[in-house]
Amino acid sequence: MEKRKHPRFAIQCAISSSGDKTFEAGAVANLSVGSCGVARKTNVYNGMHLALHIYLPDQEDPLKVDQAAVRWAKDHEFGLEFISTRPEEQARLRHFVSTLETQLGH
Repeated sequence: MEKRKHPRFAIQCAISSSGDKTFEAGAVANLSVGSCGVARKTNVYNGMHLALHIYLPDQEDPLKVDQAAVRWAKDHEFGLEFISTRPEEQARLRHFVSTLETQLGH
């Protein structure tokens, strides 16, 4: 069984990509400090790189991930690993995930 680097948390929020390779808005199904799972039927493939906007609950500005890689795609979902995120965005993500961790008791 594969052990994940970071705990994942079930969450529902919107996500979209920007740049040359784009997909229309989907929904984040789970989130960690290094990755997320997306519920969306779209034309992505393993190894594809994307820039992301993740619309976290109760936050005005979307979280920006400069580069994420598709690690798997199956049926109506796919998994993204965050490759490059600006330090201030990474700090926002860590804070958000630590809040989820506290609320859910992980």
